Amino acid sequence: MRLNPKLHPTIYDLAPSVARVIYQRYRNYVDKADVVQECFLWAAGRADQFDEMLNEQDPVQRVLNEKKIAWRMKRAAERYARKEKASRSGYQTNDESFYQTTTISQLLSHIITSVIDETVLEQAQNLINDGTPRKPSVPAEGGNLLAILIDIKRAYLKLDIKDQTMLRMRYHENLTLEQMAEHFQCAISTVDRRTGKALRRLQNQLGGESPYN
Repeated sequence: MRLNPKLHPTIYDLAPSVARVIYQRYRNYVDKADVVQECFLWAAGRADQFDEMLNEQDPVQRVLNEKKIAWRMKRAAERYARKEKASRSGYQTNDESFYQTTTISQLLSHIITSVIDETVLEQAQNLINDGTPRKPSVPAEGGNLLAILIDIKRAYLKLDIKDQTMLRMRYHENLTLEQMAEHFQCAISTVDRRTGKALRRLQNQLGGESPYN
């Protein structure tokens, strides 16, 4: 790409790195070069602000500023990729539903019960007559409770057994952190951290946090 004199040199390191992460996730819907270009265009509109942040004299603060820019760039690139995915898949981005970890945790007990009892939630989709084609959600069919439950169940089953165990004990068996710590013979803070990470990995399976906030 032809260098834009307005952009700080660091942007030319960040953009390809961010684009690579987004492309790996949306490779069936976007071209990598287009994602890189989108990153540069987004940064160009904020060139003066980013120059100031990246020219920070305090090295610690400068590293923090670089991470902030990379995070914002990633969200911008993901918004672009999601729009491309929606366009090629035949739906609107406002049809997407994004899960907060609080919502997931509230539904997990029902999901895990379905897994343990081998209840086939997917079969119940055929009973729904709302005019919506029954197909895999993207990542969820906005507001449809059954589709949401099925989404979370599929995502839960993709987790490794350690993550499933942590979530089952915490949200299905309703063990306290103290009880889990005693079971695993570790610190309460360790259990809390492991459970939180398992919940976030489940959220990532469901599309991650909304990039539109």
